[in-house]
Amino acid sequence: MNEYSVDWPLWDEDGLCAVGTPSLSPRLESEVLAWARDFSEHYDIEAGWPTEAAARSHERQGRRLLLLVERELPVGDDVVLGYWETNKRKGL
Repeated sequence: MNEYSVDWPLWDEDGLCAVGTPSLSPRLESEVLAWARDFSEHYDIEAGWPTEAAARSHERQGRRLLLLVERELPVGDDVVLGYWETNKRKGL
């Protein structure tokens, strides 16, 4: 789950995980960091994503990363995508 000012968007039952926890392959770790950076650089608290296409692309990437992270975690670990960053409608 992305969150403002969070570079490593992975959480456990106690809260935000330290960068590198859980341990992922270097390539996947890089992709997870890039996904969080995309959120930090392009999602606006007031307006959401700059375009609907950007919103959908980011969500698709999150769903893809969910599957990849799930493959690298030990059997029995649960992975859930907490995706809340949808575009806000103006005037509502």
